[in-house]
Amino acid sequence: MRSPAVPAARVYQRSGIHDVALRRGYEACRRATRATGEIEYAVSLLLPPPLRTATWALYGAVRAVDDLADASCGTETPGSSSGSGGGTDPGRAGRLEAWISGFDADLRDGRSSDPVRQALIHTMLTWNLPPGFLHTLFEELRQDVQGRQFTTWQEWRHYNSLVNTPLVLRAGSLLLRAAGVSAEPEAIAAGVPGAAVAWQTAVDGLYLTDALVDLSDDLARGHVPLPQEALDEVGVCQADLLARRATPAFEELVRRLADRARAWLDRTPLPPVMHPAVGVALGAYTDLYRLRLKSAADDPAALLHRRPALPRGARLRLLLPARAKAALAWGLFPFPIRSCPPDPASADAPEAAGRAEERRTGAAQRRPTVPPTPHPSGARPPQLPAEAMPRHVAIVMDGNGRWAAARGLPRSDGHRAGADALIDVVHGALEIGLKHLTVYAFSTENWKRPADELHALMHEIPEGLRRLTDDGPPLDVRVRWAGVRSRLPADVIETLVEAERTTRDRTALTLTMCVNYGGRCEITAAAAKLAQDAVARRIDPGSVSEHAFARYLHVPELPDVDLLLRTGGDQRTSNFLPWQATYAELLFLDTPWPEVDRRDLWEAIEQYARRSRRYGSLPRIPAQLSTTGPSKP
Repeated sequence: MRSPAVPAARVYQRSGIHDVALRRGYEACRRATRATGEIEYAVSLLLPPPLRTATWALYGAVRAVDDLADASCGTETPGSSSGSGGGTDPGRAGRLEAWISGFDADLRDGRSSDPVRQALIHTMLTWNLPPGFLHTLFEELRQDVQGRQFTTWQEWRHYNSLVNTPLVLRAGSLLLRAAGVSAEPEAIAAGVPGAAVAWQTAVDGLYLTDALVDLSDDLARGHVPLPQEALDEVGVCQADLLARRATPAFEELVRRLADRARAWLDRTPLPPVMHPAVGVALGAYTDLYRLRLKSAADDPAALLHRRPALPRGARLRLLLPARAKAALAWGLFPFPIRSCPPDPASADAPEAAGRAEERRTGAAQRRPTVPPTPHPSGARPPQLPAEAMPRHVAIVMDGNGRWAAARGLPRSDGHRAGADALIDVVHGALEIGLKHLTVYAFSTENWKRPADELHALMHEIPEGLRRLTDDGPPLDVRVRWAGVRSRLPADVIETLVEAERTTRDRTALTLTMCVNYGGRCEITAAAAKLAQDAVARRIDPGSVSEHAFARYLHVPELPDVDLLLRTGGDQRTSNFLPWQATYAELLFLDTPWPEVDRRDLWEAIEQYARRSRRYGSLPRIPAQLSTTGPSKP
């Protein structure tokens, strides 16, 4: 039985998704979820619209790339299961590689012409989801294209931990974040002893259930998705499976695997603090999987030829009360559900944003954001085509001390003037539509400076941050901190952490403050954490890619730097973002930082737009600019 029709237009409107092309991508993901994820789609209808569309994007996009790995040449298989890939087809590898390469490029730009990728990127940016779990999935699917067989249960579970578990936990983190329990999967298990292992076991139960119900599709591709060890336990021959011969041994295999999957599902813990609607959704999800297991075990021989459907009556008996309970719980106990950013072109976008903000936090708790203040000169940012805009600009704010010394002022005055310059540049970044701005505020090498200057810096950094986040109506700027706590005063740490917390729902610009930051220190710390996970067998050293490594950096979701700007006359990068700035365009200004304002930022972005970007391949055509930015007198 198909799930009841969803008034999709109303769901997208309530989620703040107004752009027609963006809706088309979400609708493609919704259809894919409904067609191939019967349980996932049914449970998504228990969620509020912003969470519903996010789950559609995650499931639908992953299904799309999974189908590329599973499909035979020239076709796609909508019912394929993760981990398959029997047979050899060079076309599959090429299509999969093209999709992954396109996703990497689109993620770097923050937009895509592919509807499904655009919906996925929009969800990731809206909910601040790091891309590492997807790149791990991509690495495994590359191997699946060549065909994969599991010998032991250990191999099977290890594969599951790399491919399926991160995706399920990432979707689960959306629910828990909405309930105020946790923002990241790594913290989901923190409140329950042994939860990390138990939840991995639960995902194994889900995956084993899918392997059973999708068995006929996998056999059609010449692939057996079960470990050889499971077949040997009951004496099932792979040749009999591929020939779809129902034997007593096969029926015993299905019953044993169904019992194993059910036992794994029964050991699923829930966090100690749980919004009632989240509990309803997770309970319905596992109950529907138990029902799917019962359908498989009741007619084992049928699994060789078709995918078993969930019994209509039993399905309704589970879902109807769950829908009523979830609707009541979301109505009685609203939580700060973060909706997608409204489309600025929409006529009712400001009102929609205001209503969403009120729903999330209440008008008494959170002040609405305000637009940036215009420059006193009346200068306006240049109008650049979207494809010419950098997504991420990083700045080494150098020259404060020399600026002060040249005027016979103490160096502390230079840092104070530098804070004023940063605030103006942030306003300019908002005006021109920049999505990411990262600034080098204090390096790990700066501790070598005189004590009085260090004291001034430790005062000006939090003071400037408070001026951005606390003084007056707030800007739509999310603050992130990249760096280490060692040696920083407690009040500086507290200000940085509080700024991250209070601005986490803002979406126009992400300002990353690099305070007590060193590029080599960041990479060394990331390598140490990765090594610890490898020793603890939480990651396979052989599967480490650059994307997997990036998950261990200070701010894993920080995109690659497109333009790195340094003021003050020196022409070096000074240990600033060596990992993220590998392909950055470099621009050096003689102007000391206190003399910089937003017009310098706009001029730098115009210069970037004129440059030819190659990324090791053919260059893109530089933007043909019809105007130049306002020059400083």
